[in-house]
Amino acid sequence: MPDKQLPIYEIQDFKTSQKQEKYYYLSDLKSHLQKHLFIQRPHKHNFYILLFITQGSGTHTIDFQEHPVMPNSVFFLTPGQVHSWQLSEETDGFILFFSPEFYLLEFPLQKLQRFPFFQAALRAPLLQLGVAELAPIIQSIHVMQQEQKAQQMLKDDLLRDYLDITLIQLARLYTDCYKQQHETTTSLPLLNQLDTLIDQHYKEHQPVSFYADKLHVTPKQLNESCKRAYDKTTTELIQNRIILEAKRLLVHSNLTINQLAAELGYFDNAYFFRFFKKHTGQTPEQFRQEHS
Repeated sequence: MPDKQLPIYEIQDFKTSQKQEKYYYLSDLKSHLQKHLFIQRPHKHNFYILLFITQGSGTHTIDFQEHPVMPNSVFFLTPGQVHSWQLSEETDGFILFFSPEFYLLEFPLQKLQRFPFFQAALRAPLLQLGVAELAPIIQSIHVMQQEQKAQQMLKDDLLRDYLDITLIQLARLYTDCYKQQHETTTSLPLLNQLDTLIDQHYKEHQPVSFYADKLHVTPKQLNESCKRAYDKTTTELIQNRIILEAKRLLVHSNLTINQLAAELGYFDNAYFFRFFKKHTGQTPEQFRQEHS
């Protein structure tokens, strides 16, 4: 595996007292930070994360983008993203982990990518809310905490229901906040499928026609949908995914630049150097040194 230096945590790394807790975890943030000091350094998870900040300050770095931490903010992370944080001592709130399996057990015909904050091409990971907007969501979190402690029959079913309600509430607020960046037509299912395909095939650098054929549309139709929703072409979405993975490997692996280029499907090293510098303004080595 190329990410030798970068920890990839599973839910059971945080709480393993019961079998089902490898799929779901909820804690107040202050207790979580005190119990799990190992999460201060950059790391990945193989599950989804909702982070609710009710007080405190600091920074939260997600895939090399630094975001401010302040009260009434919500952060969204998907499996595979790299993140770390620096938080003030008084920072508190709630942190919720869940695996796709936990959610899809009750909603097998749904896709988590239908929620805009889990769509790769959008993936603005921060939602800043007002006190009144966050209050009903925090109420749901409190109910989930009580249900978790009570350990009554069908506990997981009720937790899944409240999780779904919370995600829907957040999706509405997120869409209102980022409404200029969202496709509001029937193209969203198409774009969700494109998101999945790019994640599966970006290393092969497949042409736009490959993705269009898989989605049973023309390259022109696919590009038009991408431009309306993201103000980016399909090619730009593929290239952005390549650059993101290149940054992750540069900072969090022991691969040489040549090995890294090959890992990403570039066997012409000079071409990879030009490609990376065009998109970041730095050579791969400069980026690695700056973030080491």
